Amino acid sequence: MRTTFLLAALLFAGQSVAAPVLVAPLVFGQTGGTAPASSSDDDEDEPAKPATPTPDKKPDAPATPAATTTTAPTSATPATTTATPPPASSDQMRLVNGAPLFNPNVGVHIVEQKRFSDSGRFEVTLYPVALQVNGKFTQHFGTMGQLTYHLQENFGLMITGGGNWFNSESSLNGELVEKARVEAQAASSLLWTWGVLGGVEVTPFYGKFAFFEGTLAQFSFVLNGGAGIGGTRHQLKPESARMDGTISPATYGDTGYRFMAGLGAGFRLQLGQRFAFRLEVRDVVYTARVERVNGCGVEDLRAMDTALRGGRPVSSAMVGGSCRVDTFDGTDPDTGQRRSNDVPLALGLVRNPSSDVLNNIGLYAGVSFLF
Repeated sequence: MRTTFLLAALLFAGQSVAAPVLVAPLVFGQTGGTAPASSSDDDEDEPAKPATPTPDKKPDAPATPAATTTTAPTSATPATTTATPPPASSDQMRLVNGAPLFNPNVGVHIVEQKRFSDSGRFEVTLYPVALQVNGKFTQHFGTMGQLTYHLQENFGLMITGGGNWFNSESSLNGELVEKARVEAQAASSLLWTWGVLGGVEVTPFYGKFAFFEGTLAQFSFVLNGGAGIGGTRHQLKPESARMDGTISPATYGDTGYRFMAGLGAGFRLQLGQRFAFRLEVRDVVYTARVERVNGCGVEDLRAMDTALRGGRPVSSAMVGGSCRVDTFDGTDPDTGQRRSNDVPLALGLVRNPSSDVLNNIGLYAGVSFLF
């Protein structure tokens, strides 16, 4: 027993807080119980009595779990609170091209995909302004319209039609007639009155941009081409001033239909799904050869001119079936002039016919509706 207590004393001196936890198992391993503190050396000769656990030692047994339960929560709770951040929402964690779109402190501008397609849709375009920009001997100003069916996103069929409600010779040609007594050849000063052309339209590329920070605008570069027919006329007598100060208006003769071809290029700006604006430059090409005026050829006009020289009305002349004699007979209600005065002018126009290929380059500005 002395050896046991000496060993316990040494262990107690070398351990700190955990020594009482280790002493109890060591003593119980040697004796099977606890020994009284007041035993002496003479007790070694006495037979050992079975040790009975005292009530005072029972509270020491749960000392270890008590220390564990009080220490572990205290040290673990602060570590969990400081190391784990609050969970982020799915919108805050979402990134588009590396940009936090749902961060209120970050402003990000992105290009959205096109929300709708033009494929299978119709587009009606009105060009209230169609202005000729290359007028040398002629001037044209009119209104055009176009119907486009988009077979695909970048390809469509179109039909364009309209008229030049203002068409006349340029001031340059009038100045040549007045000052130099010369004028441009009939083919070079032929006037375009109306036309209908059918063809195709393609969109080589298109893009998008933000419009006033709230609307996404779609723009595209368009190319179109087509062919068709159109009406022409030619000026017979220019506008002039009478002796009384009034104005004698110009007179015109119908020169028939012409085959026409057109090429165009421009930009189309679409706002929303229904409306678009267009700005294009188009070149309408047509042949110009003046051989008939109001359907009357050179022989018909000579017969009418002979009738007039003989003091007979133009209606008495023998003309072909295509010649519209009534256009040279009577009085023009618009000008108040005798139409027969245009017979020698028309004859001089077709007596020596000229040929030319005219390019009518116009600027077209309009608005479209898609459905």
